[in-house]
Amino acid sequence: MNSSNSAYEKYKMIAQSVTSPCAILSVEKNEDGTAGDIRLFATNDKFSMTGEMVEGELYTKFLPREPKFDDMCLRAAFGGEKIHTYVDSTKTLGAWSDNILLPLQPDEDGKTGYCQFIYDLTKEMDAGKFSTISPTVAGFVIKSCLELRSDNDFKVNINQVIEDIRIFTDATFACVISMNREKQKSELICQSIEETAMAAGQSFSGVSFDTIDKWDDLIGESDCFIMRDKADIENVVEKVTPKWAQLLRMKGIENLCLVPLQQRKVTVGYILVTNFNLDNLVTIKETLEILSLFVSSEMANNQFLARLEWLTSVDMRTGVRNRAAMNRVVDEYAEQLKWQKYPIGVAFCTMNGLKALNEKNGHDAGNKCLEEAGHILSEIFDETEVFRSAGEEFAVVCKDADEKDFQERIEKLRERGSNPDGVYFAIGTAFDSTEGDLRKALRNANKQMLEEKENFYIKYPDKKRS
Repeated sequence: MNSSNSAYEKYKMIAQSVTSPCAILSVEKNEDGTAGDIRLFATNDKFSMTGEMVEGELYTKFLPREPKFDDMCLRAAFGGEKIHTYVDSTKTLGAWSDNILLPLQPDEDGKTGYCQFIYDLTKEMDAGKFSTISPTVAGFVIKSCLELRSDNDFKVNINQVIEDIRIFTDATFACVISMNREKQKSELICQSIEETAMAAGQSFSGVSFDTIDKWDDLIGESDCFIMRDKADIENVVEKVTPKWAQLLRMKGIENLCLVPLQQRKVTVGYILVTNFNLDNLVTIKETLEILSLFVSSEMANNQFLARLEWLTSVDMRTGVRNRAAMNRVVDEYAEQLKWQKYPIGVAFCTMNGLKALNEKNGHDAGNKCLEEAGHILSEIFDETEVFRSAGEEFAVVCKDADEKDFQERIEKLRERGSNPDGVYFAIGTAFDSTEGDLRKALRNANKQMLEEKENFYIKYPDKKRS
């Protein structure tokens, strides 16, 4: 930087007079009125990004580009606004940052403006400083929080919130997706689709866990990922997750906003909004980032209650859910299927030769065999889908099941439960994607199971109870 430059000398003096970390930012304005390059024009000694020389460099050399920050710099440098904001920068700086932007005199040609950027870091968030968000954002967030905590169950509440988000962002599609890396599973919790988008098939219900697992790489150190246009599919998305890029092209996605839902700094899901109004990008980004905090909290609360309910209905011997829980689930699904048809897969699995094993080796051997059977079932199916329906009998009930995936899991169960001297399952299955008659499916599965059981004792007569 040339020290004879009077503007630099003047702004360097201003920066050095500030006790907190301070930088004078030069902001270029594009012909369309948007922010162009934003550089660290002059800094004081306390302002440091990496410990190296930063003056004259684009701020994006050190931090991920943030549309919200670009807009604030533009408003301060050219609009004369004084801006005070509070940002969760724990990912990049390890703390929250309290930021102030003050306007300075722009160049005479009006193409380059300047603003004074001052920040302080704190390990804790001062919630009161969120009062700086706009009334529009605050009003929507408050309304959404009230809906999340209403007297309806979580699914009803979150469905209403995601519908409101789609309308608020003027998007064609919005959804909440949960993920569990330990179990390599993801779930579309809720979605809202505009009628035209529904006709175009823009639902993302079939996105695989492997694809969703790459989304954190798209977000990187930022608070969210924004795809502004189709060019970003080739320039950004394709490089990180080609399958996701292919799906976006197939579904005609023009832009999207992907915001992580985090619990204890671990991503447990995402809010995804597609084909929204880009004119309101800054407002949309700010709204979704703040709202994600409350959605994450409500998800955690719902998961805790679900876990508590599961613990009260678990069969202590096998670790799967008990008969009472099965009866409740079957009654609930059967009632739902009267109003909304969805594919459901069921199975009955009885343990062959268990009584003979008890007589030959004692009940301890039989109990260990039961425990192993519960372990096998829990590894292949989700813990919410497996029940001990009787003494030596288990049931599987899979809601919103994919038929191919269900059959693959059944084949895996047959492979692992085929030891004549240990766990050997007689298995009966049924899959219903059209009728919605759960109890009929259970009867058919039970009939098939009994036939398999009879065939086992024909093949292994010595396993019959003496």
